Amino acid sequence: FSRMSQHQRSMSYQDFIDCWTDMEHSKHIVPPFHIVPELYDQWMSALNTEKPLSLGYVDQSTLVTKANHSLRCNNNTKQDNAQHGTLSPEGVRRVLEMCLLNSVAKDDVVVDIGSGTGMVLCQMAATTSCQKAVGIEIDRNRCNVAKFYKEWFQQYLANKSECSMNMDAKILKETAFFFQNSVHVQEGDFTDPSNMNLLRSATVMYCNNFNEIFGVRTRTGTGYTLDYHLASAFAGTKPGTRLITLESLNEHLGDDVDLLNKKIAMRNKKQTCDATFFKYKKFDLGSLQLTSWGGDREKRLYAHMYTRTEQSGTHPLWLGCGTDQCEGQQNPTKALDEVNNLLTRECAYCGQEMRLSRTRYVQRRKMEINNEADNGGTKAIVRKRKKKV
Repeated sequence: FSRMSQHQRSMSYQDFIDCWTDMEHSKHIVPPFHIVPELYDQWMSALNTEKPLSLGYVDQSTLVTKANHSLRCNNNTKQDNAQHGTLSPEGVRRVLEMCLLNSVAKDDVVVDIGSGTGMVLCQMAATTSCQKAVGIEIDRNRCNVAKFYKEWFQQYLANKSECSMNMDAKILKETAFFFQNSVHVQEGDFTDPSNMNLLRSATVMYCNNFNEIFGVRTRTGTGYTLDYHLASAFAGTKPGTRLITLESLNEHLGDDVDLLNKKIAMRNKKQTCDATFFKYKKFDLGSLQLTSWGGDREKRLYAHMYTRTEQSGTHPLWLGCGTDQCEGQQNPTKALDEVNNLLTRECAYCGQEMRLSRTRYVQRRKMEINNEADNGGTKAIVRKRKKKV
């Protein structure tokens, strides 16, 4: 935009695209967004008129919900179940506007972890300027449904382009071409080492881990929760990467760099970018009605955004040793184990477990989760035992 003259800046959007194409001398130019959100809404309306294939019908079918209780049909040995739920198109739009500030650029790679039926993935790919969009889904049935919706949307765009004129047809053709070549849904476990390169190439990561479905509600064979694996995957990404979740990962990641540096300043110590490797923000998206599972209108839905920050080295670092006179209070420890690529909680200097966060919320939440795990993994069992006492 800065390279244009005053006359070019006053052009209409269509003229702007033509001018940009002439300036770049390229056959395929990705516009500021692939298509306008209104066209995606039109496709969603057309989709929901086809009752056997409508989103609400499919989301409630056993084809999709069976994995809520068991993944044995997939011959999966690492995870026993996978809870399903998705944001509404309006919910995704709020994530893009409030959290990402509509800043997904043409060099961004979007990865949806636990992409389900692919609706969030398709909307992010269609209405942003991302270079590539990939969804990872562990359940084979949901993965096949997502591929079907993706191909249907691609054909919908192709048909629309034949009925449109001028720039509308061009943008529709480009978006259909983009979906064909750069939007993928793959079956797999994001904790598998074979997916490490994909996760580390991501610049925007999204995961619906609402209400502990990546925590104590999902049984894994690795000895760690999926939230812990997700936090570890984020630690291995490059600076500038943004991770958006619907449940906080502060239990595993601890305090962000701004909060830690405030505590360091209170002790009259020098602030450092190596205090930890991320910044954190919390956003109120609105009511739970923005989700497929619904709920009380008065209950709120929050998005948690973690942004990977620059540090002195290429490896993620953090401070947090609580042992008196330990060098780890002044010198950072590598946050990621180079052998298993998981977050390490041991101080590199004294070997003691690091206190990543002293906030009351994190400590209280950790105690609640430990109690639930010790008592069978459900709050109902805890309540029954309290009544008996």
